[in-house]
Amino acid sequence: MNKQLLSKPLCRQYVRTTLWRVCTALCLMVLVQAGALAQSAADETLISGEIKDEKSSAIPGASIVLQGTTKGTTTDANGKFSLSVPKSGSVIIVSFLGYKRQEIAVGNRTNFNVQLEPSTDELQEVVVVGYGTQRKQTLTGAISNIVSEQIKTTTHTSLAQSLQGKVAGVQIRQNSGEPGSFSTSINIRGFGEPLYVVDGVARDGGYEFQKINPDDIESISVLKDASAAIFGIRAGNGVVIVTTKKGKQGKPQFSYNMVYGRQSPTDVPKMTSALQWAEMRNDAAKNLGENPVYSPEEIEKFRSGAPGYQGTDWYKETLNKSASQQQHFISASGGEGVVSYFTSFGYQKENGLLKSGDMGYQKYTFRSNIGIDLTKNLKADLILSGLFDKREQPGDNFFNIYKGTRIALPTERPYANDNPKYPALLSGGYNPVALADRGLTGYSQEVNKFFQSTFALTYTVPFVPGLRIKGLVAYDSNNYRAKSVSKAYNLYTYDAATDKYTAHAQRNPSRIGNNFTDNNRITFQGQLFYNTVIAKNHNLGATLVYEQQESHNRWAGLGREYAFFTNDQIDQAGLNNQTTSGSESEYASQSYVGRLNYDFKEKYLLEVAARYDGSYRYHPDRRWGLFPVVSAGWRISEENFIKSIPFISNLKLRGSYGLVGADAGAPFQYVPGFSLTGGGGYEFTNGNYTTGAASPAIVNEKLTWFKSNIQDIGIDLGLWDNKIDLTFDIYQRDRKGLLARRNVSLPNTFGGTLPEENLNSDRVRGIEFSAAYNGQIRDFKYGISGNFNFARTQNRYVERGEFLSSTDKWRGGATNRWNDVVWAYQLEGQFQSKDEVIYAPIQNGDLGNTRELPGDFRYKDVDGNGIIDGNDAIPLFFGGDPKMYYGLTLNASWKGFDFTALFQGSGKYSVRFREVYAEVFAFRGNTPEYFYDRWHQSPDGQWIPGEWPASRFNYNVGAMYAESGAWRKDASYLRFKSAQLGYTFNLPWLKKIGINDVRVYGNAHNIFTWADSFVKPFDPEKVEGLFGAGLTYPVTRSYNFGINVKF
Repeated sequence: MNKQLLSKPLCRQYVRTTLWRVCTALCLMVLVQAGALAQSAADETLISGEIKDEKSSAIPGASIVLQGTTKGTTTDANGKFSLSVPKSGSVIIVSFLGYKRQEIAVGNRTNFNVQLEPSTDELQEVVVVGYGTQRKQTLTGAISNIVSEQIKTTTHTSLAQSLQGKVAGVQIRQNSGEPGSFSTSINIRGFGEPLYVVDGVARDGGYEFQKINPDDIESISVLKDASAAIFGIRAGNGVVIVTTKKGKQGKPQFSYNMVYGRQSPTDVPKMTSALQWAEMRNDAAKNLGENPVYSPEEIEKFRSGAPGYQGTDWYKETLNKSASQQQHFISASGGEGVVSYFTSFGYQKENGLLKSGDMGYQKYTFRSNIGIDLTKNLKADLILSGLFDKREQPGDNFFNIYKGTRIALPTERPYANDNPKYPALLSGGYNPVALADRGLTGYSQEVNKFFQSTFALTYTVPFVPGLRIKGLVAYDSNNYRAKSVSKAYNLYTYDAATDKYTAHAQRNPSRIGNNFTDNNRITFQGQLFYNTVIAKNHNLGATLVYEQQESHNRWAGLGREYAFFTNDQIDQAGLNNQTTSGSESEYASQSYVGRLNYDFKEKYLLEVAARYDGSYRYHPDRRWGLFPVVSAGWRISEENFIKSIPFISNLKLRGSYGLVGADAGAPFQYVPGFSLTGGGGYEFTNGNYTTGAASPAIVNEKLTWFKSNIQDIGIDLGLWDNKIDLTFDIYQRDRKGLLARRNVSLPNTFGGTLPEENLNSDRVRGIEFSAAYNGQIRDFKYGISGNFNFARTQNRYVERGEFLSSTDKWRGGATNRWNDVVWAYQLEGQFQSKDEVIYAPIQNGDLGNTRELPGDFRYKDVDGNGIIDGNDAIPLFFGGDPKMYYGLTLNASWKGFDFTALFQGSGKYSVRFREVYAEVFAFRGNTPEYFYDRWHQSPDGQWIPGEWPASRFNYNVGAMYAESGAWRKDASYLRFKSAQLGYTFNLPWLKKIGINDVRVYGNAHNIFTWADSFVKPFDPEKVEGLFGAGLTYPVTRSYNFGINVKF
């Protein structure tokens, strides 16, 4: 694969020339620096000291750096240090995360005892960026950062849910609350799902990211602008960088964290009761001119709940009100001598809501991060992590189970003659109680095993201060196993006259299937870092990286049918109708990365970077691409004319511009050849089926990746010693080369399809804002922070044929238009009488208004021609993806108490359900309770108004279900997302028994939601799901109690 990627002589020559020039420049810089250091090495003195915190406790790992150089050291486990410095004019800078930085003139002193003060100033915060770290005050990119303690204020099995509303520019939307589904979408600035990098290595997607244990995380950085370009292909939507915890020098520290909680749906739409349904069913019959289905006597029996007329709440019969969840996490960290370590083990269990108890999820995790100083200048880092999880559910999926709770008639019962031995056959076909029973219908089980490993060696070159060389290799493996058992079963009807039960076979024959996937990935990195200070004011940093990544994947599946079910083993099933399938795939890429950072007095900032990527997908002439990025910043607050303004602590203007590539299309589309799919099949001899081959498709040798041009301009403002922190960004991403097939007329004898080409383009524009305030009154500390983002996507070019008219262009054109607009009819209310129906514009085609009734929806005749048709639809609604999202966090602490509250919301989008929730008597079954507030006739034939049209089946309606404001609703919402209250016991007697402190806390998640009254019961955050039916597993609210012990 490597030879293929570098097969072109020009590519090889370009790489050699580039590397030679960079290495020559670095060597010249190193020689100049080495000469200067040689002259001053003899005129130095050794200083030493101890660094303590505000409680006079030693601070291990504090940084001591000689001002104007990169020379420095860190404190040991006892907070002590020693450092050689010039005898005259030396100033040392002492810093540690969370504390104010101190600059101390050395003078004639050789011993220093320094006490650091806590600081709310986040400018000294170290942020992880691509292939390194930077201090926040010198960042020129749009990068957000969140640390472990901020993440863990929310309790959820999904890491993404613990981040929602807390990070500017990161939109997180939970699509389902089903245990183990991790169905949460993560979107950066409206660009799409980002690339995920864990401990410096590009890993898997959002599904795997959500499974990371929050207790293992040190910090998460989000690269949102062109700064992501340094990660090359796959980084066009931004990058999420996860850094896991490492050990620090000091005695062993143990931590145990336990959480137990209960979770229940945030809300569930109610269905009609037996009485309501019976009344509505009689309405439908009357509206059709038929006789009532239920007599007045039967209606009264439903009203009084007489025997046999009690009615069934299918949701309560199938699902519990709440389910339990629990989490356990234990870790050990520390360091002594040349070794530091962090190791952990975690366990999570989440039960489903089904009363059968046949749905649930379990997860086990472990992590071991070890650092070893092999020599004074050579360090080894070994990271090992693993995950095992198992997800189980009944043989039928939750969609069908939940659908059964919606459409099963409330006049029917779960069991024939109420006998639990005989699950009932219902008129609608879906008995949710039976479907949820694993013993009856079978089961499905998914097992995942993840293993990730990283080994790195870092060599600090002793004779060239500031130069480090690092080599890294990572191996990741994922093994997936799925098993499904679909059992034939019987449902029953009961004949009271004969006292007999009649069986009705369901889903016959039984079937079993196994699926296996094995994925392996290996990553190599070679890195070179150089940092120096020239003439005390010029800070220079350079990074060179070579990266290669390969993956090998294999999957297979097999299935059999049973003549009669015996047990859940493949070999015990029959030999008829066996199925097998399988495939293998490989992926490889190579990259060369270079970055140069420069700043003058940390005032004028510049970063230039480029990535040279190679991908196997494309024609050898187009496998390589160069993707540059440049960003700059001006810390205006360091100028003298701003320093005179005392309340301005930080003021920085920054901007970035870069190009990012992304893979497009299936690989090897430039290779002509026959295909074994699409060629049909033939029987040349009796009983022998031969698969055909399709003729070669037209190839496109010019196919290549699409390119994203990303621009960002931002301002950072800190006021009153950075107690107030403000950030504002405007950004734009232009993508070119999106795939499409050329729209041209071809003769019907052409016999082929045109290839994909890089034709289309789009643009995302947005604004982002965040603000924070932190204060303290004696022992009471408090803070408030918020973030806001608004972005929209516009189609810049969409390939299509010529427009037939200006009207066709107005209605069908997509170029230079926002892509999130829904066309609909303008709702003008409801018909108030039969006369209004008769004289209104025709809105049901050839049938006129013959099917409209008083109470039906009427629409505006936009073009005034007396006919309501497609020409009257206009752009009225936003689409289904939020364009606006925001979060607000409140936090406070007083002595041992701590409190955090989070509000989060989204806006500028709509929701439109189908089937059960948007059709009266869908599937001839039960219907939502809100339809009970309907137009209906009194006994004397007078129409009584209601919110919804008169009840009837869909074959007897006119334009009632047309797209309009009656059905598509604004889904904007504000949610009290989470709250947590904790207290830390720090008692002397606990320390005597070896316990440093004990913290107890309680928290709640998805507490309350403000939204449109129609949308709220469905939970506006959740998507409509399969078929737009809104039948996905409910989003859940949870209440949890936890305890954390450190010893």
